[in-house]
Amino acid sequence: MGLDKPVSIFASEFKSRKWDELTEGRDFAQSDSPTLELLCQWHAIVARCMDDMDASGDVRVAYMNDMGDLKAMPQVGMLKQASAEIRALNKQLGINDEPEKKPSGARKETALYVIQANREKRVARASRPA
Repeated sequence: MGLDKPVSIFASEFKSRKWDELTEGRDFAQSDSPTLELLCQWHAIVARCMDDMDASGDVRVAYMNDMGDLKAMPQVGMLKQASAEIRALNKQLGINDEPEKKPSGARKETALYVIQANREKRVARASRPA
């Protein structure tokens, strides 16, 4: 049996879709419902802020007030807060929000590999005939 969807989630098409996305394939306890509800709310806030900032067709991050001062859009700060809240709630619920790492054929560049590569170049230059 799935997790019961709260009334406030049913009331919003966006939050309902987000709830379904978050709960699909995951086994949450009914006690996780308030936390999931809050997570859906923060996702809705992100969507609203982005819509507000894109209202003119271009992303607006600043505006000119009545005194001619350039001010940051309040949505920028809200997005920053929402992002932090979403990460914290994901962690609390055990949702991994990191993308899966794709294996690469190249070795990971570390300080040791850089030093080793530099040493190999010096040895190769030193062994060339003059």
